[in-house]
Amino acid sequence: MTRRFRVNSPRVMHETIEGEVIVIDLTTGSYYSLRDASADIWREIESGADEARIAEALEHRYEGPQAEILAGVGRLLDELEAEGLIEPSDASGDGLPALPTAAAVRIPFQPPVLEKHSDMQDLILLDPVHEVGPRGWPHAADSAGA
Repeated sequence: MTRRFRVNSPRVMHETIEGEVIVIDLTTGSYYSLRDASADIWREIESGADEARIAEALEHRYEGPQAEILAGVGRLLDELEAEGLIEPSDASGDGLPALPTAAAVRIPFQPPVLEKHSDMQDLILLDPVHEVGPRGWPHAADSAGA
């Protein structure tokens, strides 16, 4: 059986800017950068793909040994889970879009990297955006649930 994850929301906020995924952990104040294969893996997690499908999607885009791609996917999933950015999901991936056909020219595979930054923790933790209710920003948590 293959693992499937989901973004750990509302604890985690994320945005894609020019292909780079910026992820903010509102509990710790750390933020993360995901580029290239790492950003592709994040997008697949968002779509509900399991570990095998994520690796298959990367094989369509990147040139590299299948075992190396699968190992890279597994390592990044482990890191994302250890940081609390994703959590296991039992949802099915029935509604996933079809995998793209392999690109005529695939990009050389570079192992995915999770870049962690803690230089703005104090500022991020001061921002009231992390004090939200279950509906997320801009809905503040009630004082009983805080």
